Amino acid sequence: MKAAKQQVTPAGESPAPASPLQSALSTAASPSQAYETYIDNGLICLKHKIRNIEKKKLKLEDYKDRLKKGEALNQDQLEAVEKYDEVVHNLEFAKELQKTFSGLSQDLLKAQKKAQRRESLLKLEAEKKKLRTILQVQYVLQNFIQEHVQKDFKGGVNGAIYLPSKELDYLIRFAKLTCPERNENLSVEDQMEQSSLYFWDLLEGSEKPVVGTTYKHMKDLLSKLLDSGYFESIPTPRTTVPVKELEEVNRKSEKTRQMSKGESVKEPESIVELMKSEIQPQEVRYSMLIACH
Repeated sequence: MKAAKQQVTPAGESPAPASPLQSALSTAASPSQAYETYIDNGLICLKHKIRNIEKKKLKLEDYKDRLKKGEALNQDQLEAVEKYDEVVHNLEFAKELQKTFSGLSQDLLKAQKKAQRRESLLKLEAEKKKLRTILQVQYVLQNFIQEHVQKDFKGGVNGAIYLPSKELDYLIRFAKLTCPERNENLSVEDQMEQSSLYFWDLLEGSEKPVVGTTYKHMKDLLSKLLDSGYFESIPTPRTTVPVKELEEVNRKSEKTRQMSKGESVKEPESIVELMKSEIQPQEVRYSMLIACH
């Protein structure tokens, strides 16, 4: 037997292997197809049986006609004619069985397809739930990178549950694995595939090690965070002014106060000097008048 040739694309390359989704769909459809094939084969076999019985019936009817005409038959032919009624009965029974079996097979196939649709819906709901869980976990991890969120869980304040330093470290390290910065050395597809493997193992919750603990422990830990309700409404971080900037602001305000105070002191002096300049000419004129007299 010759080996089957490998299918080649127009570009001369071998076709890409089926994706997991395509494989899953193919696997899901195969039981129904196998069942339908089994039913069809049974009906075909029964149809052939009916056809053979009909041929035998026609042959026996020919023998009977020959007997009526006075033609001599051998012993085997005579014995076959005696079984004519039995053959007719078998033919009627086979046709009735074919009719019943056809109707029953249709009902069974309908039930099979209905069960398959229900199973497909359950699988779809399970996949939706997995995707929803992944998005929730991703949201938690992306926000857990923020410093004020870590402080809340470290102190168990602002609606956050208390987490020991070791568990905080697990979460921070796992967040960097699953929500990494863009790596230009990898394609987006390859980088996202790496992240997806971490999420997949997390959903499985296996004892496989990761960031100093196990995926099972990480799954339980993230479940606690989701159930805590903290991430339903993350508190806004308080804006704090650095100490150096605060000291600089204080120095500037103090300098401004001193300048304004200095100007208020100088103003009376300038007024006194102005009054002196007004008085001095009058004193000079008075002295001159006295000298003249």
